[in-house]
Amino acid sequence: MAWNDTLRAAFRDSSAMAYLNRANVWLSPYYRQARARYYKLEKRERILLQAAALAVAVFLAYNLIYSPIVSFQSGMADEIATREHDLTEVRRMAAAYAQVRHELVGLEKNTSLAAADFSLPATLSTALGGVVETDKIAGINPLPNKPVSEQFVQYGADLKLNGVSLAQLVDVLYRIKSIKEPVVVSNMTIRKRAADPHTFEVDMTCSVLGKNA
Repeated sequence: MAWNDTLRAAFRDSSAMAYLNRANVWLSPYYRQARARYYKLEKRERILLQAAALAVAVFLAYNLIYSPIVSFQSGMADEIATREHDLTEVRRMAAAYAQVRHELVGLEKNTSLAAADFSLPATLSTALGGVVETDKIAGINPLPNKPVSEQFVQYGADLKLNGVSLAQLVDVLYRIKSIKEPVVVSNMTIRKRAADPHTFEVDMTCSVLGKNA
């Protein structure tokens, strides 16, 4: 083919070919001398020399070809294992993030809306109306608002009841649980009254989580 001939002609005229020719001229005497010495050796010596050459070739092949390939494959296996571990960790973190986000969305839906006129004591007083007599509500005292984060604040109030029966206490707790805002009782102490062991004095702390205004 014309292009093949052109390629060969270009290679013959190249500096690489000139370098190979000079190297051939320089190495040829040494090659002929080594070849002559080799054939002057006895058969046993030639076999030993061939064995030595084979051992050198195997040594070079192992260190220059096989060992680097094995090291590369081992390094690749370690890299793949590391990437798989990282991928598993990322998936675990993504699942945890999704769970936290789901819980946060639920929390946002269940939190009371902050309003300028929001009052937990007033909300409790309205909820307890008709459950216990007014004179048995010794006090509903507001607690300082407690910021939870940049978005949420905790409203609190101390509720004190005097002379309520066990059935009334159950009704009070049910009414608190039934409030539209998710009010929780975070602390409660119950003491029997000395004058009437069937009635109790109750102190409880109520709180609700709301959005910052």
